[in-house]
Amino acid sequence: MFISIITPLYNRAHYLNILAESIHNQNIKWLSKIEWIVVDDGSTDNASEVIEDIKSKINFKLKYLRKENGGKHTAVNLGIDYAKGKYLTIVDSDDHLVDNALDSLFSSLSDCDYEINAFIDGKSQYPYFDKEIYSLDEFIKLGGDRLIVIKTNVFRKNKFPIYKKERFVTESVIWNKVVDKYNIHCFNYPIITGEYIDGGLTNNYQELLKNNPKGVFSLLDTNLNLLKFKLNIVKQTAFHFAAIFSIKNTIKVFKKYPLNKSIPLILATIYVLIKRRLKS
Repeated sequence: MFISIITPLYNRAHYLNILAESIHNQNIKWLSKIEWIVVDDGSTDNASEVIEDIKSKINFKLKYLRKENGGKHTAVNLGIDYAKGKYLTIVDSDDHLVDNALDSLFSSLSDCDYEINAFIDGKSQYPYFDKEIYSLDEFIKLGGDRLIVIKTNVFRKNKFPIYKKERFVTESVIWNKVVDKYNIHCFNYPIITGEYIDGGLTNNYQELLKNNPKGVFSLLDTNLNLLKFKLNIVKQTAFHFAAIFSIKNTIKVFKKYPLNKSIPLILATIYVLIKRRLKS
């Protein structure tokens, strides 16, 4: 198995047929080398019925896993446990593969051995990469959503932290650790596309950060423990910390992290908050 596609699912069963069809219509020579792992994060819709119908129509391997609701990151963690592919990627239920996506993935990755890779996410509308290899600070500066393809054994060693009563941890917690260690190889091939849906993670990002402070601190733990705390890393960290900024959390930052990193973070966070206030 070469690539495992993990799709976390929560009450979005009505989108699955579009994604399934987009995989089914790929070059048939690759379909025996992929698996689609749908992880149902406690849905209350007709997901199991939709999955059974999809299974009767497709010509590739589909695993369907169910779990209690715990958030997208917990669904991904479970999917990793069952993944058999050399590489793994996360494709949300409201996204789908573009034509020839698997041709692009296999041609890019078959003859290399890179730990973490990025491809174009068509819905993001961000410019293409201007080089192949980026450091973490350079990659963060690019902004926008990218399709990340990571070695499964690397992801398995760097799974998402899980906190009681919290249901969100940003994917940057994992990507930043791995990119900081290996750099990231980037390919100018569109692989997925879709739309930003009302009620989705992207449209509710700030609210999710506010309601999941331990998840925010998990990003701080990643970023402030990097050897090089460069400008774009500081900006990314401040953007997230701004959602839970308070005297209590500021004191926690000063107690937990060295001053040469905590002071720039606090100053950058105040700047973020002032900019937001001026725009409102």
